[in-house]
Amino acid sequence: MLFDLLIPWVIAAAAITWLVIMWQNRPPEPQSPPPPPVVVDRPYAPAEIIVSVIDIGILFVNGDGIVLMHNPAASELLNLQRDGVGRTLISLIRDHQFDEFVRDVAVRCESDEMLLPMRNPARTLRVSARPIIQPDDDVIVILLIRDITQLSQLERSRRDMIASVSHELRTPLAALKLLSETIASNPPPEIAQRMARRISDEVDALTRLVNDLHDLSQIEAGRIALQMSPTDVIQIVERAIERIQPQADSHHIEVNHTVLSGLPMMLADAGRIDQVLLNLLHNAVKFTPDGGYITIGAQLINLPHDHDVLPGIPIDHNAGEWVAITVTDTGVGIPSEHLPRVFERFYKVDQARTRGSGTGLGLAIARHLVEGHSGKIWVVSTVGVGTTFICTLPTA
Repeated sequence: MLFDLLIPWVIAAAAITWLVIMWQNRPPEPQSPPPPPVVVDRPYAPAEIIVSVIDIGILFVNGDGIVLMHNPAASELLNLQRDGVGRTLISLIRDHQFDEFVRDVAVRCESDEMLLPMRNPARTLRVSARPIIQPDDDVIVILLIRDITQLSQLERSRRDMIASVSHELRTPLAALKLLSETIASNPPPEIAQRMARRISDEVDALTRLVNDLHDLSQIEAGRIALQMSPTDVIQIVERAIERIQPQADSHHIEVNHTVLSGLPMMLADAGRIDQVLLNLLHNAVKFTPDGGYITIGAQLINLPHDHDVLPGIPIDHNAGEWVAITVTDTGVGIPSEHLPRVFERFYKVDQARTRGSGTGLGLAIARHLVEGHSGKIWVVSTVGVGTTFICTLPTA
């Protein structure tokens, strides 16, 4: 009986002993290689070493605008072509506003900050100036320089996003308010029915906007995992045509495809490529006048050998075997100055040139999804002739 009571304790002790042994014999965790040592040609004080390797630009400037010291990071951020020690700040930077800013800090003996735009390359620097009064009453200004280009771009994107979303929401909400007030005034039944249909259309527009915003935010945050599998090109194309056909028929637009059998399977997420192709077809219908044509094509290309087979293939396209899908319309075309921006969020070429309205997010979503497949998407267009969107997807 006592032996039976001890069995669980013996098993537990053995398990703990085994875990301890396994923990002690675990393989060492991989460690990142240490940074390369700093090679100096003379003994450096610790503070000098820190200043020389830190990624924040540091300048010491006296009250007369003479540079007393600068570290390598400052040389890189300010594009200094040579050692600036002993030279005037204005001769190195060629920016009178910056020079006056430093001199003003030295005179007032008060800390201050400014934004300094730079060219070649274009970037934005934040300069923090701190005055230090020497025992002989001379003033030395310490300049701390940080590159905030990415922060500035993110802030600008955030403002643009808020402005675009508020603009897109304002129109359907205003229409819903007007329509609901009209129905509340007890109009004749036929007018009330027409208003109810309009309300349904506006709600659908708001739903599309919210869904597109959600999709784009999930894609850009990397929260959508693509389910890659061998996918038949013809099935994707025929399914997209079937879904766009009612919209095209209402405007007497003919939609067909020229995809031949025998193309290799694509390695793709079929649902997401459906979404890409449908977005491209929606755009084609919007830009194509009544009675026009939309054609979907697909062909096998081998890069870089077939680089001249399709127009406008990006020079940075990855090599290999790809299925290139094209969507060509006989619409109004896109002016050349707009082509580089058509894949930006909320960017719309010209509402007056399109049929209906959209969220301005479809092409941005398509670009992210295609690039998530390691492919590329681009556009070629001629005003008054038509537009062709081309995307490449890897073969299986």
